[in-house]
Amino acid sequence: MVNRRLETAEAVLTALREEFDEFSAQLQVAARFIIDSPREVGVQSMRALAVKAEVHPNTLVRLAQAVGFDGYDAMRERFRDFMIADGLGGYRDRAQWLKAMARRGGTAEVLAEMASSTMENLDSMWQRQNARTLEEVADLVLAADRVYVLGVGSAYSLAHHFWYVARMGFDHILPIPRHGSQPIDDLAHVQATDLIIALTFQPYRMETLQAVEFAQSKGATIIGISDSLISPLAKHSTHLLVSPTHTPHFFESHAAIMAMLEALTAILVARAGDDADQRIDEFHKHRFSAGLYADSASRQRMN
Repeated sequence: MVNRRLETAEAVLTALREEFDEFSAQLQVAARFIIDSPREVGVQSMRALAVKAEVHPNTLVRLAQAVGFDGYDAMRERFRDFMIADGLGGYRDRAQWLKAMARRGGTAEVLAEMASSTMENLDSMWQRQNARTLEEVADLVLAADRVYVLGVGSAYSLAHHFWYVARMGFDHILPIPRHGSQPIDDLAHVQATDLIIALTFQPYRMETLQAVEFAQSKGATIIGISDSLISPLAKHSTHLLVSPTHTPHFFESHAAIMAMLEALTAILVARAGDDADQRIDEFHKHRFSAGLYADSASRQRMN
């Protein structure tokens, strides 16, 4: 049990992260939700929060007690600064639209649920970002000899898209695993001057974690991209970039992750300056000369 006095939400979140490995499985589920969605604590009742976190309300009480509070309400009080006076984000028109869609039922209700979760994920992702951290990540990428972008399963397409766009300006960025390969195979010659951008989300993939551990043992720098501060990538990463992937349906949502990767790409180009701009321009001139674009209007946008 944490004995120190926790006066702020930040202190509570730090305590939850530090004690996470000592919690029972159910307490970990509740702690993970609060760590990743602290704003929800201030705007939801205990029962509503328990439903969202998919735990019994008593689990929240036990979690609060595990970090030194008498009960849940005392812990919840620390999160009052996360409350926003006009509701979740203050988007009243959006809320009315979502409610109207939900009342229609059927496919409209599914759309409303998906729209709501996607917008909440995006709001949460942008609020988590720190400009200085993203600058440091971009500078590490630019300074590395080679950058391996690693994702398997559902993360593969995200990693591949990041590489597909970034390679137009930076030829030292490589996607792994290659076809017919395993991630750890493609890192056989990794060096301390290299950097790994690794993506994995719940349920976390062992292939990714094993490859990251191997690369770290060789001295490579790790940038993790995941869905939780408690992700197993955290302990390996120089920087861990986090975005929620919540969805009311079976498959996780990657919309906010994609937005984060697009922002990182933009920051890379901005930090690299004229050299990156020139390489991107030459890349597209090469495509135009090869006749890869169907119309002249395409010259005005990226493809």
